[in-house]
Amino acid sequence: MPGGIEIFRAGTHRDDAGNSHTFTRAQLEEMVATYNAALREAPLTVGHPKDNLPAYGWVKRVFINDAGNLAVDPHEVDPAFAEMVKAKRFKKRSASFYPPGAPHNPTPGKWYLRHVAFLGAQPPAVAGLKDIDFMDHATEAVSFSETADAPAPAPATTQPQEQTMSDADKAELERLRADSKAKDDANAKLQNDLKIANEARAASDKAAASFAEKAAADRRAGFVAFAEGEVKAGRLLPKDKATAVATLETLAAVSEPVSFSEGASTTQITPLQMCAWLQGHMSSRTAVVSFGEMATAQLGQGFDARGKTDEEIDQAARRYQGEHPEVSYAEALGKVTSFTS
Repeated sequence: MPGGIEIFRAGTHRDDAGNSHTFTRAQLEEMVATYNAALREAPLTVGHPKDNLPAYGWVKRVFINDAGNLAVDPHEVDPAFAEMVKAKRFKKRSASFYPPGAPHNPTPGKWYLRHVAFLGAQPPAVAGLKDIDFMDHATEAVSFSETADAPAPAPATTQPQEQTMSDADKAELERLRADSKAKDDANAKLQNDLKIANEARAASDKAAASFAEKAAADRRAGFVAFAEGEVKAGRLLPKDKATAVATLETLAAVSEPVSFSEGASTTQITPLQMCAWLQGHMSSRTAVVSFGEMATAQLGQGFDARGKTDEEIDQAARRYQGEHPEVSYAEALGKVTSFTS
């Protein structure tokens, strides 16, 4: 239910008993200052029940709006009751106050809001209050047709009867409550189903990420083993091992197949097929390094390239080049890595 509902205004008003009371702006401000929901919370009622029950909502705040009228902000309103008010089943309001000298007044000596009654056919004691607006701008300033000093309505000839809900209204209220509960239950189930689906999706994503991570680690281990085997076979220089592994990993990580044309036909290969092709090509090469015993006459001392680092092989090549100035570095490298039995 929207806030800013007008319930009273300054001026002279006649209560249900036919007695006239004059309220000033200062008294309205006093009502605002004295209202304390924690001390005694005013309920929203249908008609003016003597015991303030049943309550279909509560008054959270009392204030004076921009038009100078006493207004309230409701809260904890029964959804079904709010629907009935929205349907204009109770278009008017009437405020009930504890007089300053009332025995149950929580603030003796001052007026205090007792309840806010919603009326159907029965007119409120204070006429001219603006109807409740359920539009999005319901909390904006409101105005009403009568001025604060308008004459009081004529005395009532009979005591107004306490207004109660008809059987039809009670049945409608129960139906609306049942509909509201059904909607709440359906929404709760939907939220629970959504939570379960999100948890399942998160678990699936986690499992997929874990699988992909393990697959990548397994592929790398395989590429490393392949490169080490090629180094031992003499088809790959030790210094090229890391490059070979990185190249194979990069090819395996390609997300889409690669297509190329062969005459009038188009061939498509997957990233892993490209890796297999490259590995096969590397394995089919002639050994570029022979790890036999190196003749002493070639270097002046024995040199076994097996298990040597790139730096050690480089130093051996430079020593050979120093002993044989006529050869290039590439020739020297070939000499230190080529052995005779």
